[in-house]
Amino acid sequence: MSGGRAKDLASLAGMSDVSDIAQWCVGRGHREVMLHTRRPNLVHALREAGIEITDGPASLVLWLDDAIGDSFPWSHVITHGEVVVEGCLPISRGVHAIAVETDRAVIVTSDGSECRRIEFIDGSVAAVPVHPVALETLDESARKSGFDLDDRWVDWSWEPTTPTDPCHLSLFRNLQKGTE
Repeated sequence: MSGGRAKDLASLAGMSDVSDIAQWCVGRGHREVMLHTRRPNLVHALREAGIEITDGPASLVLWLDDAIGDSFPWSHVITHGEVVVEGCLPISRGVHAIAVETDRAVIVTSDGSECRRIEFIDGSVAAVPVHPVALETLDESARKSGFDLDDRWVDWSWEPTTPTDPCHLSLFRNLQKGTE
């Protein structure tokens, strides 16, 4: 193997994978999730980890891949449950890489008026219009629905966010009193 090829393979070692998401869910004790995603292999990874996918309310709701711009997850979680929201943030212009994973790559582009998410998956390309949501708007929506922000990272690498990051992964907890 050439030196360049070995270096390319070494750089893949730190990439996130759908199995990382599944293991995070298991590590938090979740056995059932409500899922909203465009990731082609996540359902299989979750099932392989022993997690059931449900259409009804669950202890964990994964609202991934910019779904937050078109709909809200709050009504899909049971009392004392958790919601993970993954989305891009409003950008004025430009192209930003937001995910390079073992099974896909995603960039977000904006011309100043419209924002698109461009996904490269299994040799195909899909461009999807997205509606980025500012963190303040997301946090306020969560608060109004009885959720508190528990933590926020730049992505599944668990790195803390910085003011220049084009995306976020936010964990909210439902602290409402009630029955499950």
